[in-house]
Amino acid sequence: MALIFVYVFIVMEVVGPKFRVLAGASMNTFFSVGQITMGLIAWGVPNWRNLTLALYIPQLLTIFYFWLMTESVRWYMSKGRYDEAESVLKTIARVNGKQLSEKSLEALRLTSEEEQKNQELLKDQRNNEPWLIVLVFRHKRILIRCLVSPVWWITTTFIYYGLSINAVNMSGNRYLNYMAVSAAQIPGYWTAVLLLPRVGRKPVLIVAFWICAACQIGYIFMPEGQATLSLVLYLIGTYSIATVMTSIYVYTAELYPTRYRHSLFAFSSMMGRIGSILAPLTPALVRIVIYLL
Repeated sequence: MALIFVYVFIVMEVVGPKFRVLAGASMNTFFSVGQITMGLIAWGVPNWRNLTLALYIPQLLTIFYFWLMTESVRWYMSKGRYDEAESVLKTIARVNGKQLSEKSLEALRLTSEEEQKNQELLKDQRNNEPWLIVLVFRHKRILIRCLVSPVWWITTTFIYYGLSINAVNMSGNRYLNYMAVSAAQIPGYWTAVLLLPRVGRKPVLIVAFWICAACQIGYIFMPEGQATLSLVLYLIGTYSIATVMTSIYVYTAELYPTRYRHSLFAFSSMMGRIGSILAPLTPALVRIVIYLL
C-alpha cells in the first residue's frame, strides 16, 4: 500500500494540473490490468508457493526505476534544489520534443524564490499556531467534513476490495470471475473522468453509491440457477464502486483547505484502510448472512 501512494504522488507531481484526473484514471486502469494479469498467472500457476514467487520475483526489476524515473520537480523545489528541478524539466521537454525558453526558466527561478520565502513564512506561522487537531475542532465545517469523509472511505474500500475478494466465490470459473470483476472496474474509472467535470462531484458519488447498493442487494436475493444475471449484477456493482473510488480522491481533496489538504486527506485515506482490513473477513460473513436470511 505504501508503494501505491508513493507512485501516485510522483505521477501526480510530474504531470501538469490539466492532466491529473486523466493520470489518476490511467493509474487505476493499470491497477486493474495488474489484477487481470494476476488472475491469468494464478490460473496457470495454482500452487500458492509458486504463485507467490511468480508474482514477486519480477518486482526485483523495479530497482532500475532508480535510474529510469525522475524525481518529482515539486519535491526538488520544496527542498530548495532548484538546479535539479530545472534539469528534470529540461529532460521532460526534450523527451516530448519541446524546448524550454529562457523566459520560462526565469519564471521558474522567480517562482522558486517566492516559494522559498513563502515556505519560511509558513514555517514561522506553524511554530506559533496550535496543533492541527485543535484547529479542526475550532471550525465546525471542517470538523464535520473530517467526520463524514472517513465514512465514505471506509465504505468504499470495504465494498471495493470485498467485491474483488468474493469474486472467486461466485458460481463458474473462479479465475474468469475474478478477471471479469477486475475488468469491470476500468470503465468505472473513466466514467468518473467523464462525469465529474460535467455533472459535479456529489451527484456522481450519490448515484454511483445507490447503483452499487441496489446491485448488491439484488444479488443477495437472486434465486439459484441465475448465474448469468447474478454475474451481471455483480459486475455493475463493481463498475459503480470503481466510479466512486476515483471520485472520492478528487472530492475529498477539494473539501479541505489548501494549507492542510495533505494532512487531512491522509487522515481520511488512513481511516479508509479500516475497510481494507475488514474486506478479507467478508467470505466468513457470507455464511452468517445466508443463515440469517
